[in-house]
Amino acid sequence: MAMQGNLHVMTVADLIQHNCQDRKTARIIIEHNGDQGLLFFRDGAVVHAALGELQGEEAVYQLLSWHDGQFSLEVGVEPPLLSISRSWSGLLLEGARRLDEADNSLSLIQESKTMTTKKKSELLADALAELLSESSDIEGAAIVGMDGLVYSANVPQRALDENMVGATAAAVLGLSKRSANQLKRGNFHQTLIQADEGNIIVVGLNEQTLFVGLTPKNVNLGMAFAEVRTMAGKLNQIL
Repeated sequence: MAMQGNLHVMTVADLIQHNCQDRKTARIIIEHNGDQGLLFFRDGAVVHAALGELQGEEAVYQLLSWHDGQFSLEVGVEPPLLSISRSWSGLLLEGARRLDEADNSLSLIQESKTMTTKKKSELLADALAELLSESSDIEGAAIVGMDGLVYSANVPQRALDENMVGATAAAVLGLSKRSANQLKRGNFHQTLIQADEGNIIVVGLNEQTLFVGLTPKNVNLGMAFAEVRTMAGKLNQIL
């Protein structure tokens, strides 16, 4: 009867070490996410391995990266061919080295993504600050995702919650799009909300992002719209 187990309990490296130290002739079948790998042992060595189109050492290194799955061991099964000459300890050392390199590469990729995201957010924040400093009509602005997530904001009052700006902008967008569609006015471009203390202008930067501009009261709306369009164009280049 074949011995069966789980890779959470005994890893592929453990299986190789134990079976080579026991010096048995055996075959191990390993299953992971619908894939099946084979390891063959004889005289204290791994003599053959197969995984899909991979054979030999490369199959062993791929199997060593599996951290979950099932295995079954059958004693007395002869290898169909000999494809590995390296010692079992050498295989484990090389496999560990490759796994370390893969982990380091993944860390570098994640770090690079983080740096890229951070750089973009910093660019957006700097662009907002610069554009607002040059504007006489727009006193606050935010860049918001369609789901209300605030990517960057520069609002005039400290008491004004940036998250509320994002949620409000997303709600305004949804209503504006539905209204334009229901009244057969075509695609949404921008929305103006006028209030006692000022105005809110919502413009789509692209399919995923909005620009929200806040103006004081008694501004020239034509100039405000022109400045918003200029700001939106520059910010869209960063996005």
